[in-house]
Amino acid sequence: MKVFRSARSDPGFGIRDSGFGTRGSGLVIGIAALYFGAHLAFLAPSLEDIDSINFALGLRHFDVAHHQPHPPGYPVYIALGRVSQALVRAAAPSLETIRVEAIALAIWSALGGAIALLAAFSVFSSLERAGPSSSAPSNTGFGSAALWGTALLAAAPLFWLAGSRPMSDMPGLAMVLVAQALLLRGSRSCLVAGALVAGLAAGVRVQTACLTLPLLMLAIVQQRRAGVWWLVSRPVAALAVGGLVWVVPLLGLSGGLDGYLRALGSQSDEDFASAGMLWTHPTPRRLMLSLWDTFVLPWDWNPLGVVVGLLALAGAVAALVSNRRALLLVALAFGPYVVFHLLFQETFHVRYAMPALPAMVWLAAGAASLAGRLAPVVSGLVVASALTYAVPAGIAYGQEQHPAFRAIAAMRTSTGSAPPAAVYSHFALRRPLQAAPPGSLRVVEPRPNAEWLGLVDYWRGGGRDQVWFLADPRRTDLALIDPQSRRAVAHFRWSVAARPELGGTRPSEADWYRFDRPGWFAGEGWALTPETGGIAQSTGTGVDRRPIEAYVRRRSGPLHLLVGGRHFSAAGDPPVVLELSIDGTAVVTWKVDPEPGGSNFLRFVDLSAGLPPGDEGYARLTITAHAEPASRPTPPIAIRQFDIQSAGTLIYGFGEGWHEAEYDNVTGLGWRWTSGRSVLRVSPPQEVVVSLRGESPLKYFDAAPTVRVSAGGRVVEELHPGADFQWLVTVPADAVRSGGGAIAIETDRIYLPGQAEGTADPRRLGLRIFQVDVNPVTP
Repeated sequence: MKVFRSARSDPGFGIRDSGFGTRGSGLVIGIAALYFGAHLAFLAPSLEDIDSINFALGLRHFDVAHHQPHPPGYPVYIALGRVSQALVRAAAPSLETIRVEAIALAIWSALGGAIALLAAFSVFSSLERAGPSSSAPSNTGFGSAALWGTALLAAAPLFWLAGSRPMSDMPGLAMVLVAQALLLRGSRSCLVAGALVAGLAAGVRVQTACLTLPLLMLAIVQQRRAGVWWLVSRPVAALAVGGLVWVVPLLGLSGGLDGYLRALGSQSDEDFASAGMLWTHPTPRRLMLSLWDTFVLPWDWNPLGVVVGLLALAGAVAALVSNRRALLLVALAFGPYVVFHLLFQETFHVRYAMPALPAMVWLAAGAASLAGRLAPVVSGLVVASALTYAVPAGIAYGQEQHPAFRAIAAMRTSTGSAPPAAVYSHFALRRPLQAAPPGSLRVVEPRPNAEWLGLVDYWRGGGRDQVWFLADPRRTDLALIDPQSRRAVAHFRWSVAARPELGGTRPSEADWYRFDRPGWFAGEGWALTPETGGIAQSTGTGVDRRPIEAYVRRRSGPLHLLVGGRHFSAAGDPPVVLELSIDGTAVVTWKVDPEPGGSNFLRFVDLSAGLPPGDEGYARLTITAHAEPASRPTPPIAIRQFDIQSAGTLIYGFGEGWHEAEYDNVTGLGWRWTSGRSVLRVSPPQEVVVSLRGESPLKYFDAAPTVRVSAGGRVVEELHPGADFQWLVTVPADAVRSGGGAIAIETDRIYLPGQAEGTADPRRLGLRIFQVDVNPVTP
């Protein structure tokens, strides 16, 4: 028996009927109606991901070159959004523009989800009927796969949440499944209609071509007896019409083909610069992470994702035995997109994995149906488990505006009493500020990857009034500004931010800083965080390449400062001489000798005479570095710690025993490892509260360690952490003074990553500390 028969004897892929007017179709209509109704009450209360903001700006003025929306343009989706926008505005004229735009875009996701479920059931039913004529569905183990697969698709946490979001993912998937359902029907009229929908779908999301064109080409081959003229004038023409309907206006609005290609090229350059793409970083680890992101994270709860994944694998094996034709069609319909997604997309954007869900749920439902009479129990348990994660997430999402827009609303409320001189932001929060209603806020365009320099320019230019900064909490460049001036901050968080279905959402949280004139701020080249160190290295502005500068507000009275860093010693490297100057006058010079594996340094300097007088509001502090002898090239060295305050204000630094700070640029999580004994140094010595937030040591050891905080040879407190911990320790003033300002953190268990993980890592790791704060005890 041939796998694919002729159109006349067995139309369309060997499928024997249309597949929707079957047993269970009434239940599926009910599922789709419930899905749509459940999502209407929880549509996005605001814009959120930067893509949704780009879409909203596209509703106002379509301009792909200015990412309104971002390339490739999504013209069909924008057209749909403008229709619904007019309807929403007419129905609720008092709603704010941003709210109208969010609803106008999200309504297509709710409707698209319902349509996608109906179309998916048709696709699944067609796949069941693609088997050999002698195999009835009840004997193949796939008799209930269409119904249960549709139910599981509706319950999948990623699919559920996507039905509320103001994004193009769900409308695009709905059009894909409609096109696939039509193509799988097998009739010539359905082939033409499927080709037309496939062309239109690419105007919603261009990636849909990977999901429709392979099936379309096979369907055309199946209908080859209709003749070349019929194929060209019907399905091929329908595909062209579906594409030209949006391609021609898109090019016209983009300044012609050249203008559009320039915009598309800039987006492609950004995409291929990504570190999260398997194509540019083809490592086994990246592949495993991509597979995990694609097939497990869409289910919210990792054990559930693993169970569904294993069921899908079992279903693929079962289909290979009993329904190879269907398995081939699944591979053709969804395989090209999965390959494209794994290779060329950043898979930590979990929503990009949604087109893989229909194949996954049908195979999983097919495996569950092999349980015979227990199949409804098995399938029902999986569906119910998925809903227990999907529904609460959808409710929480629909009840809470995105943090960026809550922060901007708070800003707008505050402008009446004390408007700022200007509002600065991180680049990820630039779009929310642009989308916000116009008002009295003067927004300054940020510099990508150097946003703090906008503040530097303002203060160096003589600015004295308060300025605001809308910050992405994952960024750390504001560490280049006096920590005492960073205390006026309001944190805006999103209760659903950590949900895997929203993985890759940009931004996900926001902090609102109100800056008065700071005590100091730094320019380029400082490496006070891993992020700023990376910027200094990539731009060639570090202290080993040229002098680095900070600016200290002139004030009366003595000051003291700390400066610390690292000499990245390599074999044969010379010592490095560092000089710190203020307004061109050397204050202190010291030498850092190389040590195997690198050497850290930390110095405290008293400025008993304070700052020299001057006409400008800020004194210029400079640090220079050169090798000894100066004739040799300066080896790599970085300034990792810095603070300068009035002499009575507490400053502290990380002394001996601490490892280099580390940072995850995806999550924004930062940490330092202690060793067996790590020292915090404070000045001036006084009673302090040390706050430590750390990871459970039981991730690395089989028993809780004994951790002690001591000063001046006296143990102050002891802890045996068996879980993640937050530890506040008050260290008495006499202990701090007798220890010369040194506070030690000691642990009796050491993790050796080189031995445990088979790497060349020579470190001796004690505790993984996410946050350290040292504050004076106030009376």
